[in-house]
Amino acid sequence: MEGPSEINSVFWNEKKKSWDYETVHVEEYFGFTECQQCRRPMSHNIKTDGKFKMVYVKCGCAQRK
Repeated sequence: MEGPSEINSVFWNEKKKSWDYETVHVEEYFGFTECQQCRRPMSHNIKTDGKFKMVYVKCGCAQRK
């Protein structure tokens, strides 16, 4: 299975006191960590700009109302 080429990452913006999004280019994909409740990806382990990172995404629980 080939990983994604881009991920829409979510992060906390301290100045605005809200969640912001950033599209992150993926050089290498190493898998994800799933949410224990909804079983959807919660974070992805990737390599971008020559650095290994863990980027967070909104899981399925965040979209429930």
